[in-house]
Amino acid sequence: MKVLIAADMEGITGIADRSYVLYDGLNYELGRSLMESDVNAAIEGAIAAGATEILVVDGHSGGKNIRITKLNPRAVLHSGSTRPFSMIAGYDKVDVAMFIGYHAKLGTENAVLDHTYTSRLKLWINGIEAGESYMNALLCGNKNVPVALYSGDQALAEEVRGFSPDSYQVVVKEAYGRSSAYSLHPEQSRILIRENAKKALEAWKAGAIKPVTTTEPVEIKVQFIISEMAEQAAVLPGAERVDPLTVVSIQPTIELGIRAFVTMVALATAPVY
Repeated sequence: MKVLIAADMEGITGIADRSYVLYDGLNYELGRSLMESDVNAAIEGAIAAGATEILVVDGHSGGKNIRITKLNPRAVLHSGSTRPFSMIAGYDKVDVAMFIGYHAKLGTENAVLDHTYTSRLKLWINGIEAGESYMNALLCGNKNVPVALYSGDQALAEEVRGFSPDSYQVVVKEAYGRSSAYSLHPEQSRILIRENAKKALEAWKAGAIKPVTTTEPVEIKVQFIISEMAEQAAVLPGAERVDPLTVVSIQPTIELGIRAFVTMVALATAPVY
């Protein structure tokens, strides 16, 4: 059993605001330690469920948060962010995935640091408003890889239940706004994640958890917060600006659709004013 553990940072135990997730943040060193703790708990659960290979992907910002010396030696670590799907690098080479430390999509009430790739846009995939959890689950599903478990705050869990009700959701904190939360102690989270990771992978082996999929071709709709960003994104060949803030691209596959989305994000830079 080959397992992918894709880790983001905003949904990690104890992380409540930007100071934990920015490289120069006051609490960044604590934040990365907390991230390593949650990820190691998922590794322990995967091992208990019989995993033979475990790939951990550091998917936050530039992918330079998890220290390999702090990681369970049974896992290998992917760092860096040079590929279009760097948050889930290797998703096409595993049997099942788990998303640790994920967060809710932009515009979600009472969700720690809610955003969708950036805090300047909203995304729809085939008419469904999508966050990073849904987007990455679709990419995995395109390769018949189910996401068995998601961890984060209560808003992330509610979002996931909307598109993957058979998966396991671990709530490690309850958001009290965008930049505050009630959090479990890391040791309690570690127990919860480890136990549920084992149960989730066992449920997947029993056929109870299915991949998340969508129809093709795929409509990608991106709504920016500033009209100039939409102007810039519409430069993408085949993209159409449908209103001052919104750009649509139709692509034949989900992989090309997400590539189009990532390209639009790269093209669209927020002006100073």
